[in-house]
Amino acid sequence: MFLWGIQTGWAGPLDLGSEDTVIITAERAWEAEEPDVIHFSGKFELHAPDWSMTGDTAVVYGSLDDPDRVIVEGNPATVSILREKDEDSDDAGAGERVEGEARLVEYLRSTDKLIMRGLSQLVREDSKLVSEIIEYDVDTDRYSAGGEGGINVEYTPDD
Repeated sequence: MFLWGIQTGWAGPLDLGSEDTVIITAERAWEAEEPDVIHFSGKFELHAPDWSMTGDTAVVYGSLDDPDRVIVEGNPATVSILREKDEDSDDAGAGERVEGEARLVEYLRSTDKLIMRGLSQLVREDSKLVSEIIEYDVDTDRYSAGGEGGINVEYTPDD
């Protein structure tokens, strides 16, 4: 099993519960020939303070403690992102948790874009979107979806 823990705060060397810790686990990892690209296979999990991804295989582009792009495949591959609340929101509490799953999930952290392909599902605070392909902008909370079978949206209005 591969375990990678990166701590960017003042936590002790074995404190893997720190708020700034990134933890990556998998059964196997190897570096690609190109720089800053690492492949993972077997029970991949990445947990960061405000986002996480799981799946069967993954490719991480950029530094492990702050990757630019992560592509995860699985049956299903999953993603969970804590979105910051909109500035005009009446709720001053913590942000909204957005959950997704698909056969392939790509998270472009540098632009805060999420691309899901193959039996895709995106769950937000008040809605659930199901489609073959979903592209979601985490920052603006806007999506585009389509593909074979069309789309299905379940919306739960506020009381």
